[in-house]
Amino acid sequence: MTEKLITIQGTAPKYDEAVLKQHQAERHAEYRTSRESYRHVFGELPYDFLTKIIELSNEGYELSSKYPITFATMAYHAYMLKPAQQITADLEALNVQVKQSYVAWLESERDRYRKLLTAQLLQAAELKEAEKVEKAKAKLLADIQKEVDATFSDLVIPG
Repeated sequence: MTEKLITIQGTAPKYDEAVLKQHQAERHAEYRTSRESYRHVFGELPYDFLTKIIELSNEGYELSSKYPITFATMAYHAYMLKPAQQITADLEALNVQVKQSYVAWLESERDRYRKLLTAQLLQAAELKEAEKVEKAKAKLLADIQKEVDATFSDLVIPG
């Protein structure tokens, strides 16, 4: 037999609130340490750039000390930290997104285990059937051999 036996290790993962919370916490940490929690402000002219900075500051955004402010000619850039209510809304949206991703992964794992189990059971049934056929063939061969032996007596050679 050259085909490898299919065996399932363990069971399909089940929904676990603690695992979901861990994934959400990891995604929150990623959000807070990346530029996602900031708004990029750009202006070609200093006046336009400063006007945008003041408008966003009035809306609750804070100028970031984490990212540099660029004052290149015709290219003024800065990053401003989003206000707390915007960050809270973003994190709630991320929670929904992470949960959807987690549920999709659980469903895909469940489908994978279902396919593996189907293949394992099919393989086991095929092996049983092949064993039955081998036994029947061996029994038939033994019966035929008995019939042949009964038909022919021992060869007698006169001396």
